[in-house]
Amino acid sequence: MTVQNGMSLVEPDDAKLIASSITLPNGVVVQNRLVKAAMAEGIGLGGGPPQSGHLNLYRRWAQGGWGIIISGNVQIDPGHLASPHDLTLLPTPQCLKAYSALAKIVHAASASPPILLMQISHPGLQSSSTINLSRLPWQAAIAPCSARPDMNGGTMGWIWGHVIWPTKSRKIVNAVEWLDIVKKFVDAAVLAEKAGWDGVQIHSAHGYLLAEYLSPLTNPDPVSLPGVPDHIPIRLHLLYLILRGIHDNTDRKFVISVKINCSDFAQGGLDESQATEIVKSLVSWSLLDIIEISGGTYTHPAFAAPETLSSPSKRQSLFAHFTTSLLPFLSSPPDGPAIILTGGLHDRELIASSLREKACDLAGIGRPACLIPDLPNEIILNQDIVDKDARIGGYSIPGSELMRSLLGGGGGSNSTKQGVPLIGAGVSTLWHEWQLCRLGRGEEPDWDMHWLRGLMVEEVWWEVFRGGPGGWWRAWRG
Repeated sequence: MTVQNGMSLVEPDDAKLIASSITLPNGVVVQNRLVKAAMAEGIGLGGGPPQSGHLNLYRRWAQGGWGIIISGNVQIDPGHLASPHDLTLLPTPQCLKAYSALAKIVHAASASPPILLMQISHPGLQSSSTINLSRLPWQAAIAPCSARPDMNGGTMGWIWGHVIWPTKSRKIVNAVEWLDIVKKFVDAAVLAEKAGWDGVQIHSAHGYLLAEYLSPLTNPDPVSLPGVPDHIPIRLHLLYLILRGIHDNTDRKFVISVKINCSDFAQGGLDESQATEIVKSLVSWSLLDIIEISGGTYTHPAFAAPETLSSPSKRQSLFAHFTTSLLPFLSSPPDGPAIILTGGLHDRELIASSLREKACDLAGIGRPACLIPDLPNEIILNQDIVDKDARIGGYSIPGSELMRSLLGGGGGSNSTKQGVPLIGAGVSTLWHEWQLCRLGRGEEPDWDMHWLRGLMVEEVWWEVFRGGPGGWWRAWRG
């Protein structure tokens, strides 16, 4: 119970609080506080626009009661992918048609459709030429520096690092090349709007190119870019030009969001103090409707593996600590952007307390949405389920501990055996992607799927061989 103007007011219960709407600075209303966070869908190989599997998957999410759905990576440069399954954008009628079809599926799936955001990205130096096969193996990734991700993990980390990144990244030194990247981000947003999407999320976290530009570790000598007002800090030049370009070339109702790290969790990288000043600057420009807080890079994948931090619970508490200390200094929506907090918010009581304690305005949920695509309607917002039971988590991945050990990812969260953090995180990531592949084929998730079975059936049979002759026939008929 709260007291206001001398009168006692009863606070809404947890489910009603989470079900309440919120208005963004551009006037767009989000129907509830639950966000299906961005995750790689794992469908299709080699880039390109959405396929039929994407349409089936997003239809399931759109029917599930989410307030916002954020896509997985949509790369602005087909030559630079973060995974072999990334979607890509090309200025072609076929590409526009495919993205339009996905938007129509989402908006027609329910009477109260979610806000659909396209996450537009560039992986920078973390783009692998050998894993993704989007360019020749000796062609370097691009970044503000010449480097390759440090995989940690001793000898095994060195081997994996040189297999995934045979060459160091090529340092961008010309402002003209940076401006071309700005144009690609802006063009991507314009295409998204033409395709009927409700907005974009600009990926400036997880060690991707825009995060590399912000970080003193990967950009010790940032390049000053033309066309930026003098008061803008030099490390924010690239992000400012992208946000300004999208704002000036799209409708006011087109939602503009950014994902940003609260910390790189690496010595010499972006820390919480620097991130706080960056967020305050972003808000002061009045160009954003939503900011999502995340953390980590491929070297320290906190966003995908909380066990890589000092304790399994550190990720959620750390991100919440950052946003709780930050939000009092920011205007609440609609006067300021809504803040998404993602990571560990897998039950109703925790989500509601995070909203009440001003740790966030919106709660991002990732991996549980791979197993229960209608998680909002089925559990979180379902008032037939009592608060203490409205949760998901604690499930294990069959075979994951063995695969982490064999691949050099360590012995998992319950082991003292050290390994390569990215490999350990990747074992879990792939298993959840395979669940999305099943949803894309019209099947239900398989909670009991052994990791090796997922590799052979989902990755090899369905993704590489397209389901064999039967799958080829269905694809040709379709």
